[in-house]
Amino acid sequence: MSARWLLPTPDPALRKALSERLGVSPITAQVLINRGVRQPEAARAFLNPQLSDLADPALLHGMEAGVERIFEAKRNNEKVMVYGDYDVDGAAATALLVRFLRLAEMDVEYYVPHRIDEGYGLNIGAMEEFKRRGVKLVITVDCGVRAVAEAEYARAEGIDLIVTDHHEPGGEVAGACAVIDPKLTGSLYPFRDLSGVGVAFKLAWAVAERFSPGRKTSEKFRKFLLGSLGLVALGTVADVVPLTCENRVFVRHGLRALLAAPGPGLAALMDSARVGTKPLKTRDVAFGLAPRLNAAGRMADGTLAVELMTTEDEARAKEIATTLERHNRDRRKLQNDITQHARETLLHQTGFESSKSIVLAHDSWHPGVIGIVASRLVDEFARPTALIAIKGSVGKGSARSVPGFHLFNALRGLRHRMISFGGHAGAAGFQIAVQHIPELRQHLERSASEMPPELFQPSLEADAEVELAELSERLISELELLAPHGEGNRRPLFVARGHKIAGRPKLMGMKGQHISFYVADDDLSLRAVGFGMGEELYDKILGGGRSCSIAFSPRIDTWSGSGALELHLKDIEFQ
Repeated sequence: MSARWLLPTPDPALRKALSERLGVSPITAQVLINRGVRQPEAARAFLNPQLSDLADPALLHGMEAGVERIFEAKRNNEKVMVYGDYDVDGAAATALLVRFLRLAEMDVEYYVPHRIDEGYGLNIGAMEEFKRRGVKLVITVDCGVRAVAEAEYARAEGIDLIVTDHHEPGGEVAGACAVIDPKLTGSLYPFRDLSGVGVAFKLAWAVAERFSPGRKTSEKFRKFLLGSLGLVALGTVADVVPLTCENRVFVRHGLRALLAAPGPGLAALMDSARVGTKPLKTRDVAFGLAPRLNAAGRMADGTLAVELMTTEDEARAKEIATTLERHNRDRRKLQNDITQHARETLLHQTGFESSKSIVLAHDSWHPGVIGIVASRLVDEFARPTALIAIKGSVGKGSARSVPGFHLFNALRGLRHRMISFGGHAGAAGFQIAVQHIPELRQHLERSASEMPPELFQPSLEADAEVELAELSERLISELELLAPHGEGNRRPLFVARGHKIAGRPKLMGMKGQHISFYVADDDLSLRAVGFGMGEELYDKILGGGRSCSIAFSPRIDTWSGSGALELHLKDIEFQ
């Protein structure tokens, strides 16, 4: 395996001081330092995030104007349309705001554009339909900050627009009666990495205060906001925003709320995904709930996901969950087929070994899954990747990046060739005329070539080098306090060097795709498990007697019920 292992330069004095002040092991103290947490008070807040740590929503630019416009809509009994997005973040934000406005006894409907027929964001065709239906106020969630033409159309037709978004504005901002986005230039909001549903929650919170007597949130709104933290956690984890600061608060408390009171729809989904019988983890959302909800927008109609999260009908909830399960199975097969096709295309491409980026296009690819495939290729080849599904003369693209390469900024240099374009540092979506795809390929390669070469080499960021004897159940209990894990707060990873492989390896899984073996240090031996590494490692280990260094995360074995400490292997080097 070829990844570079990156270890931080330790600061023994700081590590010792933090360890003693917090009463934790030096290893846990080092992990906190690696996460940028260097002071005891900051560490205590990190380890025990509180709802009181959330910033006042009024600090968001445009919030006061947005709240007053919603208050006016209620007073005048106006029809309101919540305009969402077809991914999990957008669907959760739509469901949250619709449920809140219904609780406030407002006349509200929702609209989710079709991924293939309409694409991402506001579109004038939908606005024309809203005008015919008598809509007076449109509130966007997870989109709209760059919808300049659509905002002008709405204003000309007498429709007011409130934009709530979390994407980079990039240039000209939509001329709405309120634009609420923590990434706006000049924003004084203390945390810019909220998810779309996080921004929607802040709006609901601010409106709840406005609708309550004395600006103290009434009991019914307070109860709603606490319960809706589950939706915030769902969208925040699914959208892979950094799980730091406010997002950490949302996910820590939201996972508990999601398990305690999911509602009929998410309860049916958790049952279908076989999660929810024990405390929820971020991986339950990322690999269990989110793919099923995303399957609605990828394979069919994103409104299904919103309906699931808003329905109070248990029978309908189970019906939708069953439908999403089927769509998710179809999505997996399609995704695997496109991944294989893309990989084969790459490996036969002249000059691929020396390239710094990947741009592929094909007219047989489904636009709903190419983003997932792009992520897979980034993981495998460590290069910024754009995949394009061609239909006629237009290509719909999804791009993903490597850490350190700001994809939105790179592609923005070619925005004059894009039909539509949006995104952030790690991901982007766009439409482009087929004739301009070669220019896109050249532009992305040129941008990537200007970056340091090591950016495009597979790497693993480890937290510390440890001895096996330093590992214990107590240490793992301490490390679990760092959860929730995800983007910006990865699960702790350690390196142990020069250990013997003891005994025979064992293949696991229906196809023998996983492997387990023991690594020994003096009188201590621990079981190491390599998921998906069976074929690669079995013959190398079978001979016995080899020494190795490993990169791993320590866990407690909950699968077999043994409760033993084991090492989840991420990489291995043989001596």
